[in-house]
Amino acid sequence: MGDSLEALCGFNPRRPLVLDGGFGQLIADKYPHLDMSDGLWASGVAVRCPDVIRYVHLMYLRAGADIISTATYQASANGYISAGLANDKAGAKRLMESTLLLAVEARDQYMREHGCATRLGQPMISASLGSIGATLGNCSEYTGDYGCAVTPARMREFHEERLGMLADCLHGSVGLRDQIDLLAIETIPSAAEASAVADALEALHGRGTRLPPAWISFTSSTADRIGCGDTIEDAVKAIANCPRVCAIGINCVPLGVVGELLAGIRRATQKPIVCYPNGQPWSDANGGWHADDGLISAAHFACEAAEWVRCGASIVGGCCRTTAENTRALVERMLELRHE
Repeated sequence: MGDSLEALCGFNPRRPLVLDGGFGQLIADKYPHLDMSDGLWASGVAVRCPDVIRYVHLMYLRAGADIISTATYQASANGYISAGLANDKAGAKRLMESTLLLAVEARDQYMREHGCATRLGQPMISASLGSIGATLGNCSEYTGDYGCAVTPARMREFHEERLGMLADCLHGSVGLRDQIDLLAIETIPSAAEASAVADALEALHGRGTRLPPAWISFTSSTADRIGCGDTIEDAVKAIANCPRVCAIGINCVPLGVVGELLAGIRRATQKPIVCYPNGQPWSDANGGWHADDGLISAAHFACEAAEWVRCGASIVGGCCRTTAENTRALVERMLELRHE
């Protein structure tokens, strides 16, 4: 498997790939009766209600997504154990494995429904992994303010351990071998953590551990700096030369800052760009999403995405407060770009 996105999926710049939309937030919005109090969000739901996760994957596939992401964003050995879902690391690995398999099963069902291959042969699956902050349960993945106990060395140790657990799943399960196409290492708030991820990927590769190509995406609420205050250019430069990183991008960002962030990424690298912002601005004043105030229509979201492509995005999708409606609109808009 090649390390470049182009080699992996025959990327056509006139038809960018469409990533799926929100997951944990979508479940919270659509299934408010489900218990998500363990801090694992979709990763916990995958253990308790796997049919819901499988259905969400199918929903995005039926909307035309080229890539679906697994419900493993907040999964980690300590997270599963702390939530009482696993007794030890071996049990945690089994839970991650079963969650990854839900995406494979959904794709298999989708392919049976359609009876033929898509233009990519079949939709791709990215294994989603969040920052270390995503496992702390204090929203620090958006700021990088982890406290002095989480040093760069600790971040590298965390990512290396979790990526190693993922590799064990991919190579140890017959049902997962050659089924996961990409790694989506998401919502990274600092250049230091991005470097820790890249170092972890390199260390594992050096020991003979084979993982799919990874993209790393940063989170931000402003137009030029990511969560912790690093400039987007500095953050990208910190990982741009890592051969294990096939693409770099942004996710979980407000729609209004996307253009400038993408311009900053393009100034710092020529690697493919991934872009999947939120479908609604976060309200600090209200302490979260406020009903449907400011919710962006799927049609408007897709129109904005055409500009992301002009700014260099190779993969476009949605993050929080986006749904299969956004995916469907993105697919239609990306097809229209062929004729413009």
